[in-house]
Amino acid sequence: MGKVVWLEAWRLTRMEKLRQEALSGFPWGKLSQMVDTILEPTLRNLNPGQRLAVDEAVYRIAFEAYVCGMESSRRGELECPPERPSQERRRWGQRVFGYGGSRLIGQIAEDLNLFRQMDEWTIQSVMYFFEEVTALWFMHGVDYGIRLRKRRFL
Repeated sequence: MGKVVWLEAWRLTRMEKLRQEALSGFPWGKLSQMVDTILEPTLRNLNPGQRLAVDEAVYRIAFEAYVCGMESSRRGELECPPERPSQERRRWGQRVFGYGGSRLIGQIAEDLNLFRQMDEWTIQSVMYFFEEVTALWFMHGVDYGIRLRKRRFL
């Protein structure tokens, strides 16, 4: 007799495994260094509550983009392997994850009510940084997923 496999349960288990793998391989120090060198000058005038919200948003956006990149690593390995020029890979990432990345940024900003009481220049700077973080960490996730697939861990 056949065994019933619940696809939703299988998908949830797979996603949990993927997120755990992403959590163990995520380069937190590299992101912290990027935040300190690039975003810190923009955020000096914010109060501690706003600063904490922006920091949380950056880390959440980077991690979620990284996970999405890992999910797309099979496609990335076929369509845009790491040997390709960085500009070409960036265009591929924008095509594959551009809309999803924008939605991710919008959702996290809305969840944290991020832009309340911020001036327009700060909002623009933070949004530009979020877009860069999303694109960069999506591609880092693709590369990490490709490495895991080659070692048969993913």
